[in-house]
Amino acid sequence: MFNVHVISLKRSVRRESIAKVLSDQNVSFTFEDAFDARVMSDSEFGMLYDDDSARKRHGRSLSRAEVACFISHREVWKKIAESGHGAVVLEDDALLEPAFFERLLLASDKQLASIADVVLLGRSKLRRASAGRTYLYEPLKRVDLIDGMRIGIPFKQWTSGSVGYWISAYGARLALGHTNGPVKALLDDWPWHRDHGGMCVKQLRPYAVWEAFETMESSIEAHRRALTPSLRAGWHEVVLKPLRVCRTGARWMVIFVLNVTARRSTSHVRAAKHE
Repeated sequence: MFNVHVISLKRSVRRESIAKVLSDQNVSFTFEDAFDARVMSDSEFGMLYDDDSARKRHGRSLSRAEVACFISHREVWKKIAESGHGAVVLEDDALLEPAFFERLLLASDKQLASIADVVLLGRSKLRRASAGRTYLYEPLKRVDLIDGMRIGIPFKQWTSGSVGYWISAYGARLALGHTNGPVKALLDDWPWHRDHGGMCVKQLRPYAVWEAFETMESSIEAHRRALTPSLRAGWHEVVLKPLRVCRTGARWMVIFVLNVTARRSTSHVRAAKHE
């Protein structure tokens, strides 16, 4: 069973809830005290954060909570890299599906590490009721089956969040290597980790972890909204809906072509072996 690291502020009231869920399932876990940047002076905070790089990447500054979140996860990556084994990282507002306990925690570390450096187990700000529509609009490419779990590459990784993920020891070393020094981007900017750090980031379907964003207030999200430019007007959503339908069709066509190509390649290999 994988080691489970739960990142949480030391005095967070959320600890009791997730501790009960994990304990009831006889899962051994460790609380990792989250870094708290609220008590730092501006000069101290400035040494931990590269505002120019963040603004160039995201078009805005990062909040103290966002920077602290990144540093908190990076401290856990150090432990995982040193352990030599993959592990699961959760935030303390994670909601866990039965599949998390019955399949994911018992999966083969070696098999997972052979296909990915990071496997995202859920998605932020997504209601369970909307999961089916999300699976339709955001299908996976090049799916592998690992111990009954479907794991593949999503067309869009930006909104996946960091509420729960598995990371290999090698992936932890990659993450540490390319994020050394001041924080330059958001933790959940997975395309940045992929492009800047050479990390292979995949996603689990169906999701095994959800974010309790409707019942647990997030200080990170409150600060993020304050720093993010205003959202698009409502009529933009009406205009974009037909485009999303077309995009969804195109994505499934890409998946169909990839599957056909893969089957043909497998057939050629088998034919060559028989010859």
